[in-house]
Amino acid sequence: MTQGVIAAGDRLTARAGAQILEEGGNAFDAACAAMLAAPLCEPMLTSLGGGGFMLTHRSGEDPRLYDFFVDVPPQRVEEPDFFPIYVDFGTAVQEFHIGAGATAVPGMIAGIDRIHRELGRLPMERIVAPAVTYAREGIRLTSLQASFVKLLEPILCSTEGSRTLFVPEGELLDASRPVTNSDYADFLEAFAREGADLFYRGEIAERLDRLYREHGGLLRREDLENYRVEVRKPVEFDYRGYRIATNPPPSAGGILIAFTLKMLEGSGAESSYSLEYVRELIEAMAVTAEFRQTHVDPHLHDEGLREILENGELLSHYLLSLQSRLNLWGNTTHLSVIDAEGNAASVTSTNGEGSGVVAPGTGIMMNNMLGEEDLNPHGFFRWPAGVRLPSMMAPTMAFDKQGAPALILGSAGSNRIRSAIVEVTERYLCFGKSIQAAIDAPRIHFEKGEVFFEPGYDPLILEAVREHYPLTLFDEPSLFFGGVNAVTGDFQGGSDARRGGAVIRVE
Repeated sequence: MTQGVIAAGDRLTARAGAQILEEGGNAFDAACAAMLAAPLCEPMLTSLGGGGFMLTHRSGEDPRLYDFFVDVPPQRVEEPDFFPIYVDFGTAVQEFHIGAGATAVPGMIAGIDRIHRELGRLPMERIVAPAVTYAREGIRLTSLQASFVKLLEPILCSTEGSRTLFVPEGELLDASRPVTNSDYADFLEAFAREGADLFYRGEIAERLDRLYREHGGLLRREDLENYRVEVRKPVEFDYRGYRIATNPPPSAGGILIAFTLKMLEGSGAESSYSLEYVRELIEAMAVTAEFRQTHVDPHLHDEGLREILENGELLSHYLLSLQSRLNLWGNTTHLSVIDAEGNAASVTSTNGEGSGVVAPGTGIMMNNMLGEEDLNPHGFFRWPAGVRLPSMMAPTMAFDKQGAPALILGSAGSNRIRSAIVEVTERYLCFGKSIQAAIDAPRIHFEKGEVFFEPGYDPLILEAVREHYPLTLFDEPSLFFGGVNAVTGDFQGGSDARRGGAVIRVE
């Protein structure tokens, strides 16, 4: 009998979750164990110094969204430690900001603590055990994860703390030798005994307060003490005979995914590789960008925003806009788990790229979420103090007519998360591809009037699109297009090679 399946961003992250399933833990136990292991196995993609979201489903219950994303601290410093770096993805260059001034109030530790207390089955000492073993005995990074370390080397060399962690003895971490983190192992063992108060109200909070005061940061002890995990009702909508649940406001990603899928629901295209479908997909993304600017970004913290998908007149207006367009022609990680009882968890977490600041004595790199252009696009002081920073992350589930989970997925990839989730969902639920084939298929992304293509599309399609938009063509599949890891209700799994994903099925 299958005990469950987990798809995660790295083989060892997945192995940590699978070990917990083998020991009798449920999907939520496995997800928490994988979340604790991921900062070691995927060190540039997530950290306990960041935040995230878990969409949960327990058999017979409505889905719930645990929001443990980051809060915006007060703007206490006139000239914070906040400076740009540039990351070259090969075909596209993206700007990020790092430094102590880029750190928002982290939520990962509080999120894991609450989810485990409310939904978990095994004691926390067993949940932390796989990550503690990794940290003490050492693991080898995959060549892909090591390349991410190399990609973000300027961050890792920016402070003494990050150099100690990532450039030991003067050599950047790579795939050639084991990586250990004894401070992290000690922290996890203490966390298992003391819970989240260890980080948010204890000595670590005091150390962080001193560190950020001394180095031009915004974070203070009172921000940590005031942090709260929020449990929200997901955005839910009907799509092609399924009921989809995803991340609600104040995050933008879920409602934008919902909007794009509603735009595509009436498509009659028979293949995701046809010109008909490609132009519909691109224009749906373009219309969604207009919708975001007009209705979403200005109202992310308004209670009524989630009801916008029920506004038939508004949807009709944008469907007409889509039709008129068609007439003219075109550092994050995710894990998904399902167990034998039908419990399911979809978790997306991030540290941004990391700020360069390491929490003293913990082995934990702190986030740079205030330096993420897609979250904070209009400058350093966009969002008021105390609000939950909006996010593009969108853990998502599709339920069949009996209310059972049919598809559990999510993606990494900053502002490419939306396009990745939309395309994989369409290919699996609409075009009937296997979940792995749906993930492997080449992707398209629309942003700021430009269309980005992975290889695999007919040159005639590319030329047709070029008549309407500037194109950027990638020579090979790229992590630029996100990283979808998914499991299905019939215990299949799919992982994204673009970011080194892995699937483990536990029998």
